Amino acid sequence: MKLRVLGETGPYPAPGGATTGFLLSTDQGNVLIDCGSGVLAELTKHIRVADLDAVIITHHHADHISDLNVLQYAVMIHRLQGLRQEPITVYANGAPAIEFEKVGLDGHVAAVPLSKDSTLELCGMKFTFADTNHAIPCLAVSAEHAGKRFVFSGDSGPSPSLEQLAAGADFFLCEASWLEQDKGPAEIGHLTAKEVGEIGKRVGVKQLCLTHFYPEYDRSLLQQEAAAEFGRDVLIAKQGDVYDIV
Repeated sequence: MKLRVLGETGPYPAPGGATTGFLLSTDQGNVLIDCGSGVLAELTKHIRVADLDAVIITHHHADHISDLNVLQYAVMIHRLQGLRQEPITVYANGAPAIEFEKVGLDGHVAAVPLSKDSTLELCGMKFTFADTNHAIPCLAVSAEHAGKRFVFSGDSGPSPSLEQLAAGADFFLCEASWLEQDKGPAEIGHLTAKEVGEIGKRVGVKQLCLTHFYPEYDRSLLQQEAAAEFGRDVLIAKQGDVYDIV
């Protein structure tokens, strides 16, 4: 599997940047995980709209879905112009139902609801999910291919189900929205870098990578805080980065 960081900030983009979006690829195709502000422009630097096989949406907050509407238009226009043959399927969190109902576009974008019990086979990868602890329903995502496993936390505060999904992952991409000193209320549902380091060590992930930063944060402080608990080097997601999960 190859992971490309399309956007890593939240809940708003840095200048010239993008909020959450990650492209997960194999030799069989490409799956986009989340589609935040600025993600489509970054995506099309690397692959054509015609080469995107599917989209997974963890939850319906704007910094994870705001470019989904323009992606819908891109698919529609490409199909009308003969640049793309097939409709695209967006596998999106089925809750809240009122938000899920906005996902499809007749004839061009099929919407399929996801829950913690869903399993998908896409581009040679097996996807499974877990509920997280967030302000609205959110799913963490696991993708397994060729004996290696990638896990993305989505947005989450401390969550036993997230830890269970992440246990033993070869690459754990986890939100670290705050430094410990800035920790917000529990009901918002986000993690500090310290908590992420603790989780990574506790569940035995092989590589730990932080994401979902305020644009103004000094990311080196987040990295140091997480590494102090993890006990090893910690990666920091950056737009344009590519990781081989092999």
